[in-house]
Amino acid sequence: MNNDGTIVSIPNNKTRPDRGRPRSNRLCPKGSQYLFLGILLGIYIDRTFKLIATLDGRSASESWQQQSSIHDPITSSILSSSLPKSSSSSSSSSSSILSKRLITVFGTESSGSTFLATTLGIASGAFPSNGTYVTLKSDRHNNPGRTIVERVVARSARSKDGSIEVQHLSLPWGFWGSKKRNCDLSASTITVDAFVPEPCFRFDYESTWPHRLAEKAPAGCRDEAHISQTNNNHNNNHNVVNSSSESSGNGDIRWTCGSNTCGQNENDGYAIYPRRFYVNISSHLEWYLARGVDVTAVLSVRDRSTSRAGKMRAHCKDESISVKEEERARAILSESLRRYGRLGRWGESGAMIPHNKKNVKEDRVVVVSYEALMALQESYLFDIYKMLGINSTYVPEFKDGNEKYFKNK
Repeated sequence: MNNDGTIVSIPNNKTRPDRGRPRSNRLCPKGSQYLFLGILLGIYIDRTFKLIATLDGRSASESWQQQSSIHDPITSSILSSSLPKSSSSSSSSSSSILSKRLITVFGTESSGSTFLATTLGIASGAFPSNGTYVTLKSDRHNNPGRTIVERVVARSARSKDGSIEVQHLSLPWGFWGSKKRNCDLSASTITVDAFVPEPCFRFDYESTWPHRLAEKAPAGCRDEAHISQTNNNHNNNHNVVNSSSESSGNGDIRWTCGSNTCGQNENDGYAIYPRRFYVNISSHLEWYLARGVDVTAVLSVRDRSTSRAGKMRAHCKDESISVKEEERARAILSESLRRYGRLGRWGESGAMIPHNKKNVKEDRVVVVSYEALMALQESYLFDIYKMLGINSTYVPEFKDGNEKYFKNK
C-alpha cells in the first residue's frame, strides 16, 4: 500500500507466465485444449473400432452400435481375442446350402446333448473352440438384434467350407415362452419330418412380419434342398408340399419341406416351424439322404431320473407332463435305432442307400451314453470320433453334470 492509501499489487513468481495477460491473448485457452483432446480421443476410438471390425468381419459403425449388446462378463478380453463370427451363419461362404457331412445330435431334454454336440462341433471343425459371435435376428418391430457370444452349439454349427455341419436338437426342441406354457401346450407340440438347413426355415410367428417377408429365401433352398410351394413333380392340385407327401405317394420324397407347413408366396423356399416341436429322426435321416448328404444321428442318453430332474428345472415343472414328453421322445429315439442302427434295416423296403459312394449298409444312428462319457472320458470319446469319421484329438473339460442332483441325497 502506498503512502496515499492506494493498493499496489505485488507480482507472484509462482503464478503462471500468462496469468497477467489479457484473456484474449492467452496462448491456449481451456476451450481449445478440450477441443484438441476431444479430436485426439475421437481419432483413437475410430481407429480402435475399425481394427475390431476388421478382425471380426463387421463394419466399424456396426461394431460401435453392438458393443454395448455383447453380454459376457469378460467383454474386453473377448474383443481383444477377436472371436470368429457364427459358424451357423457362415454358410454364405459356401456355395451350397447342404453340407457334405451332417451330424445331428438328438436326446431328451437335459440329456447332455448340448455338451456332446459342442464337443463334436469343435472336434470336427464346425464350431470354434473359444466360442463365436452370434447376432440375433431383428424383432417384430425390426429393431436390430443384439450380438451375443455363443459358447455352445445351441442349434447348428457349420464349417466355413461347408464340408461338415453339426446340429443339436433336443426332443422336444424349442420354447413356448415360459416353462408353464411348455407344460400347458405340451399336447399340441407337433412332430416334424426333418430339421432343414438353417438358412431355409422360419418360425411361424415371424412368417407374417413385413421385414421378414422382404427377405427372400436363398436360391439353394429351392434348387438344392427342394423346398418350394411350386413343384414340377406335383400336379397343379398339390402346389404346397406337406409331410404327408412321402407316405401318400403324391410326389417325390425329395420335394418335402421337412415341416408340416411349407412357406407360400413371400415365404416360398422356407420351411415354417412352430416355437417348439419334435423331429422324427428316421424321416430326418431320409430327408438328407435323399439329397445326397452323408448324415448320421447321434443319440445322447442319460440316467432317466437325472435327465428328468434337469428337464423339470429348466423346461417343464409338471412331473406328469415331463414323463409323457420323455416317453414320446424315447419312442422316437428307439424307432430310429431299430431302423437305422447297427442291427436295423434301411427303410421299410430294406433297400440299401449309397453311403460315401459305396452301396454298403452302414450305421446311421449311433448311441452315446452320458455316464460312460463322464466315466471313461477320452478313451470313449475317441471311439465316438472314430465311429463318426472325425479325425481329432480334442478333449473337452469333463465336468459331471449329474453330481449336483445327488449332493443333497
